[in-house]
Amino acid sequence: MQLIKRSRQLGQAVKNVGRLRQILGVAAKYGFVDIVRRMDLGKFLPNRFVDEVNEEEHLSPAQRLRLAFEELGPTFVKFGQLLSTRQDLLPESFIEEFVKLQDNVQPLPFEAIRAVLESELGRPIAEAYASFNEAPLAAASISQVHEAVLPTGERVVVKVQRPEIEKIIDMDVSLLAFLAGLFERYIPETRIVGPKTIVDEFFRTLSYELDFVVEANNMGKMTENMRSFPEIVIPKVHKKLSTHRVLTLERLDGVPLNNIQAIDKAGIDRKKLVDVGARAFFQSVMIDGLFHGDLHGGNLFALPDNRLGIIDFGIVGRLSQKSRDQLAIMLMALVTEDYETLCYEYTDLGGGSAALDFDSFQRDVRNALSPHIGLALSELNVGKVLIDATRIATKYDIKVPGDWMIVFKAILTIEGMGSTLDPDFDLLSVSEELVQTLVKNQYSTQRISKDLMLLAKDTTALLQVLPRQLRWMFRKLSQNDFAFEIRSPDLRDLRLQLETSSKRVTYSLLAAGAIVAASISLQDHEGPTIFGYPAPATLLALAAAAFLGRLLFM
Repeated sequence: MQLIKRSRQLGQAVKNVGRLRQILGVAAKYGFVDIVRRMDLGKFLPNRFVDEVNEEEHLSPAQRLRLAFEELGPTFVKFGQLLSTRQDLLPESFIEEFVKLQDNVQPLPFEAIRAVLESELGRPIAEAYASFNEAPLAAASISQVHEAVLPTGERVVVKVQRPEIEKIIDMDVSLLAFLAGLFERYIPETRIVGPKTIVDEFFRTLSYELDFVVEANNMGKMTENMRSFPEIVIPKVHKKLSTHRVLTLERLDGVPLNNIQAIDKAGIDRKKLVDVGARAFFQSVMIDGLFHGDLHGGNLFALPDNRLGIIDFGIVGRLSQKSRDQLAIMLMALVTEDYETLCYEYTDLGGGSAALDFDSFQRDVRNALSPHIGLALSELNVGKVLIDATRIATKYDIKVPGDWMIVFKAILTIEGMGSTLDPDFDLLSVSEELVQTLVKNQYSTQRISKDLMLLAKDTTALLQVLPRQLRWMFRKLSQNDFAFEIRSPDLRDLRLQLETSSKRVTYSLLAAGAIVAASISLQDHEGPTIFGYPAPATLLALAAAAFLGRLLFM
């Protein structure tokens, strides 16, 4: 299966060699020629870029890479945005630059949008909407947003996917996967980042974002989950006017959360707004396991009556029950300054290897977080602490799943916005009550009963197959040809040494035999000669020299 996947990526690279040359040309333009050559792709590099003086040499590598992504278009802009969430893998300078990547692009002519809209809805725009504003409200790399009014008089926004965007992204992602494989092969220092894993995660995330039916489904689930928070407003989806490429939503008239002056002018209580937003976030993460994956000021709106509007659910994060339990324990560890427990949760979360030096890992985490020890909860930056600990975990080959980094970044973002809106905001205190409830629930009668039922189910399934497996095992043990296979790196090295030694002995014997035979052949003065010596003796001497030469270079 892996071979088929690699062949497909190589086929895509060959098929789209023009786009590959463009990508490599932009990389060279921004000063990454050496990396292109190290990947053995110099032959695809356009000649005009090889000797061209790089005009951006005064910029840092992070700045140049961000500019390259912007020039390469929507797929690479989205890729950079994903990378901005991986503070555990990339240096801070790159994170700061990738955060600057914006989706704002030149809007398409309305006729192109009209063609997609009418094709998807199967009718003219005039039949679906009472009015439709041809001027876009916003233009992003994947879609364009327009204002409209329904026949019922309700104001809506219509999100329409750009024509051919799926083909463009599919081509670029295939090339990214191809390049990621070359990165890991030719640039070993990138393996700790895991380029192929990141591209796979990017493809999964982007495929969801390209399907507006998935986004509508996410919004429906989140609306249901937020019923206990009447202050949280998620736009209603008009399903009859929505498809895989068109999304018609209720319009929210509010103030972006990053516009503090406008919020104050509207008479909105910032303290209440922050409190309800933080509580709703922790419920969605730690109870529902489904949360908004792209929280920032542009996706959050202050509405009248101190309500909080949330839009853009193309990217959501999901946590299993086990992961939610782990997050609760990690937050409790921060509250109690129990960094040993925090480290144990990281090793369980990221699948630490048996060779992990846990004491060193714990010591590095404690040293890195020591400035935070003893701080009041209101002074503790939870998101930064978790991200710093994750960076250290990565150095110990503890791979934290991508959804967790979305959680940590969201916590960091909420802390930043919350502190801006309310200087007294204390995220950990807001979450502490919920965390304690969750930890208690892990040992509640209902939870233990549920876990016991699952254990009983698994045990029953095991008992059903165990006699058969034991019978098969004893049958194999009774066979004469049964043998255990033991694998060890040391044994593999020993085998290689034995093979080399045996080859040395073989070539030594062959060389010695050839020398003896050549000496005997020298007594034969009849027959053909080479260089004045009997031909057999000369050939045997040459063979002996070849065997000795091979022996010397083993």
